[in-house]
Amino acid sequence: MNINKLNEEKGITLVALVITIIVLLCLAGVVVYFVFGQDGLEGKDNAIIAEMDKTYARDVVAMALKVVEKDREDTVMQPNTDANIVATTDPAAMQPIEQPVTEETDVIDEVVQTIDKASNFTRGADGQSVEYITNNGDRYVVSIDTENLTVTDVN
Repeated sequence: MNINKLNEEKGITLVALVITIIVLLCLAGVVVYFVFGQDGLEGKDNAIIAEMDKTYARDVVAMALKVVEKDREDTVMQPNTDANIVATTDPAAMQPIEQPVTEETDVIDEVVQTIDKASNFTRGADGQSVEYITNNGDRYVVSIDTENLTVTDVN
């Protein structure tokens, strides 16, 4: 009787082995879903990268708008340089000069030129936006309020 008892308790049964393999496969599936699933780590990384790209595009265009605004203020306000008038730092001596708005003074073109011609920013197709294309090919459109020189939206 002792020999039969030893044979029954010796080793792992096939059922226990199959159950262990099934449990390990389930755990592996859960791990793969959490890493590569829609709301997984990789999906969150991609969402964070997209948000960073949008913020970068918004910030670069906003800075360029500030430069354009400053340049326009500098060109509009020029000192009165009449031959009989001595140059002064008095603000009353500064007179605004009207400049007609032409294609040469277009806000969108000025923004794109201010950013850099070698960058990934181009004039938008609608004429009221700037497009930013990332190195991996994602495209973002930065909408601009040309009257107030502000960024209105990034898509």
